[in-house]
Formats: sequence, C-alpha cells, structure tokens
Amino acid sequence: MKKIIFLFSLLHLLNVNAQSYRPTEKQNREIRQIEVEIGGGVVFGASKLNFDNAKSGGMGFGEIRYNFLHLPIDIGVQVAGNVFHRQSDEVRKLGFTSVNYLVVGDYNFRRSKNILFFAGMGLGLASHENAAPIILIGDNSYDIGGSSSSFCLMPRFGIELFHHLRVTFNYKLEEKANRHFNISVGVVFGGGRK
Repeated sequence: MKKIIFLFSLLHLLNVNAQSYRPTEKQNREIRQIEVEIGGGVVFGASKLNFDNAKSGGMGFGEIRYNFLHLPIDIGVQVAGNVFHRQSDEVRKLGFTSVNYLVVGDYNFRRSKNILFFAGMGLGLASHENAAPIILIGDNSYDIGGSSSSFCLMPRFGIELFHHLRVTFNYKLEEKANRHFNISVGVVFGGGRK
C-alpha cells in the first residue's frame, strides 16, 4: 500500500511540475525540436560472476531526440556499444561486448538558460557477444553461453549544460552477464536556443 501511495504522489508531483512549466512564446521559438547527441563514457559495476574481478571498459553512443515545445519531455532513439572484461587467476580474461538499440524518453526538470536536469528511461533490445551461463573449466578455459539477444531496460538521469554538453549516469538491465553501469559525456548538436 505504501508503494502505491508513493507512486501516486510521485506522479502527482510530476504532473504539477509539468503544468507549472509554461514556456513563453519567445522560448517556444528559441527551442529547437530535433537534437542529435554523440558521446562516450566508462562502463563499470558489472558483477564478477564466476571470475575474480570485473574490469571497467568503454562505451560509445549516438542518440537522436525530439523536444516537445509545450511539455518538458523529449523522446528519441539510441544506439550504444559497450565493452568490458572479466578475468580470473585460473583463466584468461573474457571480453563482453554488447550493442543496445533503445527507444528513450526523458523528463526535463527546471529548464533554465544554461542548466537542465533530466531523468528518463530507455527500452529496447540488446545484442551480446558472450552471455551467461559462464562456467570456468580451468586449464585457462571456460564454457560460455555464446552470443544472444535480450530485452534491455535503462533508467538514467543527468545534467545538460549550455544546451550542448550532457553528462548521464545510467544502468543497463539486460542479460545477466552483461548488466552494467555507465557514466557518459555527450555533445549535443541542435536543440537548445536557435
């Protein structure tokens, strides 16, 4: 019951915030509706599974978004590639590569002249080079589940500075062996002021 009350309270707060945001006619003309973001970042926080440790890696992405004029919301699509590896003393390191195809949406809090906070979600498909189960056999080898595809859910939040620089923190909830956190920095083309 507490969760339901919390959810309704959160939805009411977001509704009040959206209703209180009324851009002026000048702001409507100044906000570009289409923006493209290209960036990269660090992959970390993957579980160790059967390995001794999980090492951080890198990621790159491209995203195109549509900004609604009368709502503090944007929607778009993102394609991202992620690489990290796990290693153990008994076996060689094993790389994990995934490509994500996501539909994304963000709620923009307190649009100001140079700073915008946002929180959102991505839903889509993830394609993996190596997937669970991963069993260490010894003698510098392991048995892996092979390549696979899975559903991907990506909650995210961040800040956009000067309408052209976005710093985003997200978690990609996908196939067990490929779940991880990302911190990324992206450069935005379009969007912002005309």
